[in-house]
Amino acid sequence: MKKYLLVIIICLLCIGCGKKEVVIKEKEDIKEEVVEDSYKDLNNTPIGLYRLSGNKLVKVEKDIKKFKVEEDIGIYQVYFSNDKEIDLNKGFADSYYDLYNKYNVKVGFNIKFKLKNGEDISYNILNPSQTFDKWEYLMNYLYDDYANKGKSFYSHIEENQYNDSTLFTAIKLQSSYQCDNIDSNIILSVFTYDSEDDFLDGEYRGNSLYSTKICQSVEDC
Repeated sequence: MKKYLLVIIICLLCIGCGKKEVVIKEKEDIKEEVVEDSYKDLNNTPIGLYRLSGNKLVKVEKDIKKFKVEEDIGIYQVYFSNDKEIDLNKGFADSYYDLYNKYNVKVGFNIKFKLKNGEDISYNILNPSQTFDKWEYLMNYLYDDYANKGKSFYSHIEENQYNDSTLFTAIKLQSSYQCDNIDSNIILSVFTYDSEDDFLDGEYRGNSLYSTKICQSVEDC
């Protein structure tokens, strides 16, 4: 009889321990480490996309251009300003260079559009190699006016020419062989950044950004 009682007590103890273990495990599963994003952007550099005419810059708020294969959509000058119109006291390249040294930030671009199949396209251009992203829809070219100052003609920046002193003073968009598959306006953005923290999941999240809309008709804009 005593043996039976002893066996029953041991079984009850084991069941009790098992329950405690399950409770402990459940409590451990509930615990989740909460990581707060401490990102705060203090970069308020003014930035815009402009059309250059002589020594005058006019901000491009929207652009209208039919997307035809291998035809230019537009050339957009980058400038560190929020003003709609700017009369430059000296050449564009020197004016850009002075402000670049003042703000000491990097310049990047983002392009967004939608395809006929419903796919949303969004990609950044931070260096010449990324101008080949989505090349089948848009051909993108970066220019450095300061490095080519004084030249009447110069080409876009190639990857083998790119280094820490390269400036992005302009970007050109050209329609490519699958441009007919673009089923929306193109949103071209320019932004300034100083570290990888300015991006989250590939998207720029800083304060220093300007976007312009490129439409195929007045009605679309």
